[in-house]
Formats: sequence, structure tokens, C-alpha cells
Amino acid sequence: MAKPRRIKGKFGKQGSLVKSQEPINYDENPPVFSLEKLQSGKYCLSSLDQENKAKFADAIFRRKSITWNQIKQQDRHGLGTEKIPKTQIKAPIPRFITEDFESFLVFRYNGHKPMVGYRQRDIFFVLWFDHDFTLYDH
Repeated sequence: MAKPRRIKGKFGKQGSLVKSQEPINYDENPPVFSLEKLQSGKYCLSSLDQENKAKFADAIFRRKSITWNQIKQQDRHGLGTEKIPKTQIKAPIPRFITEDFESFLVFRYNGHKPMVGYRQRDIFFVLWFDHDFTLYDH
């Protein structure tokens, strides 16, 4: 019976396929918009008319190719964002928002109409659509 042959030189050093990765800088990515955490009720997507729903779709489309870094440099009433302290929100705060959470982010989707939510990595989770400007004092 013949001995099994060893293949030489095909496998390099052990662990050579594992490369160290730099941490991801999410500010270099465009935002991903999520309705996963959207709150039901007065400020829900279902309370918007067809025009506001279309403007929301247009607003996220216009931001699909600009990075978070670029958004930070934009006007808050344009493609940019602004912060609203948690204490200014008049709707019930969802239970998953912790005590140490301080402020929400606001994007405009139809003129000055705000969508309010929070950012996690490169994802913007929309919580409310303030279609009638009553969610917080403007």
C-alpha cells in the first residue's frame, strides 16, 4: 500500500487568510432609513396623506448617496439634521429608549415637516412623522 502524498507549498502560513480589519466609520456611509421602530398613532406613517408619503419617499431617495459626514454639513432645513432634546417630545417615549438617551435627530421630509428618530451606526430609525408640527415646540 502506498503512502499518502503530502501537498507541498499550497497552504502558506497558518492564519494568513485572516486579516485585521479597521473599525467601520459609519459616518462615511449614507444613511439607511428604517421604519422598524415607527410608533403607531397620530405620528405614524399611516396618518400621512398621499402627498406626505410621496415626499417622505423622495426625502430618503435624495439622501441615498450622501454620507453622514456630508449630512452633518448640510442645513438643518435642507438635507441636514438637527437634534431635539428628549424632554421636548410630547408623544410617549418608547420603552426601549433608555434613561441616559438625551436627544433625537430630525430630518425634514416635506418642506419643514420633520421626521423624528434616532441614529444607530448608519441606520436612522424613524419614530414619528410630525406632519402637523405638534410633536414638539418648533
